[in-house]
Amino acid sequence: MIKRIINKIKKYRNERSGEDYIRYLKSKGIKIGKGTVVFDPKDISIDISRPELIEIGENVFLHKGVQIISHDWASYLFVKRYGDFIPAHDKVTLGSNIWLGRDVTILKGVTIGNNVLVGFGAVVTKDIPDNSVAVGSPAKVIMTLDEYYEKRKAQYVNETIRCAIAIFATGREPVAEDFYDDYPAFVDARNYKDYNFNYSRQFPEKSQFDTWLGIHKAPFNGFDEFLTHVRMVMDTRSQTD
Repeated sequence: MIKRIINKIKKYRNERSGEDYIRYLKSKGIKIGKGTVVFDPKDISIDISRPELIEIGENVFLHKGVQIISHDWASYLFVKRYGDFIPAHDKVTLGSNIWLGRDVTILKGVTIGNNVLVGFGAVVTKDIPDNSVAVGSPAKVIMTLDEYYEKRKAQYVNETIRCAIAIFATGREPVAEDFYDDYPAFVDARNYKDYNFNYSRQFPEKSQFDTWLGIHKAPFNGFDEFLTHVRMVMDTRSQTD
């Protein structure tokens, strides 16, 4: 009987969707805002021992391996050493528009502000302010979100070029569809209708996509121009090798 129940729980954990998991957490009493995404629910652990102590805002992305813990049983050591028991529980508050990378752990008593990126494998032991990028164990703020935004804008075009070169190296010519996440290098308001990209993948609300079209200017006017530039880069490199 017990084995059958355990197998049923395992099957549920493996089959449930992110939406199912969020509904489950809400049913336990955890506050979760709209637009929050659980990427891999079978590998995420959110403490439900005191659901009133966990609050998650809107548009929070919880990647695989994320753990949110509102209690600490390490004080059990005191029972053995001092004959005393000291409970340890505290609130965990996540703001809105947060990206939690893979295997991030958030411990009790932590508040993470709005517009925050927490990098791969970070262990968050102290508050993280709004508009920050934090990494490491323990997690530390290394730059503002504005600084990271400018850094990524300066890097993504060269990364897209290197991606195209890597595809050429396999013996085939890249096609536009290879760049389903990298299209900003050659797509903007001038030509977005020429491509069959799923723009809602990155811009779930049409207003967001419209805003992007209004501010974005691609460095290349279309995929053909981008590919011509990639070939020029490859020719230049071959001449200098």
